[in-house]
Amino acid sequence: MKPAATGRILFWRGGSLWIGLAGEPAGLHRHHAVQVTLPFPGDRVRFQDEAGRWVDYTAALVVADHPHVFEARGQRVAQIFVDPESRDGRLLQKRHRDAGIVALSSEPLAGRIAGLAAAYGNHASDGELVALARATITTLSGADPAQEGALDSRIVRALALIRERLGDKVSLTDVAAAVHLSPDRFRHLFVQGTGVGLRPYLQWLRLELSLAAYVAGRSLTEAAYIGGFADSAHFSRTFKSMFGITPASVRPE
Repeated sequence: MKPAATGRILFWRGGSLWIGLAGEPAGLHRHHAVQVTLPFPGDRVRFQDEAGRWVDYTAALVVADHPHVFEARGQRVAQIFVDPESRDGRLLQKRHRDAGIVALSSEPLAGRIAGLAAAYGNHASDGELVALARATITTLSGADPAQEGALDSRIVRALALIRERLGDKVSLTDVAAAVHLSPDRFRHLFVQGTGVGLRPYLQWLRLELSLAAYVAGRSLTEAAYIGGFADSAHFSRTFKSMFGITPASVRPE
């Protein structure tokens, strides 16, 4: 039997934190979020590079939509996923866009990592863990609003509208019309602003919605329907393509 990941998964607008004991190795996958992987003090993780070589890291960042293989079997780790459309996500993407997998210096992050590890070990509240995770991302991004490349205001409105309508059928034509753009112009601006087309972006948001329901105690089937997937098999396939593991291999505390 493959080892299951155990820990806590927490969500906020623009990101999520997965923290605890890693389980089975994650096969080749890619996801829309920027991934920040922070092993606890004394632990390490490894990623497989494009040449097939395994490289050890004490801290790493994976840019959005970059294929990768990840392994941290039995290691304690904090994984922070950041939406590329968020303020911090845009700054991180701008800084590391062409890098793929980035080795982060653990020295400036040491206090943040130790804080997350201690809070998790002391059964801190969800709010405290989220605050620590968000502060860690702000440390990495620099969070200087003057450096932030602003999204087109029409795409900002479209992103808000998409989230509001996530439980319903969302079409490119309807969203474009709602923000007074032609479908072709909307498609161009959306990809320019988010780095991905509308369909994979919707898939990412729906996956987050289903995962949040599953973590909250819903069955795989219920969670799948909440996110708009046809059934639990569809949800599981999509989850594995995004994270390299199945949702059944994740055991929330």
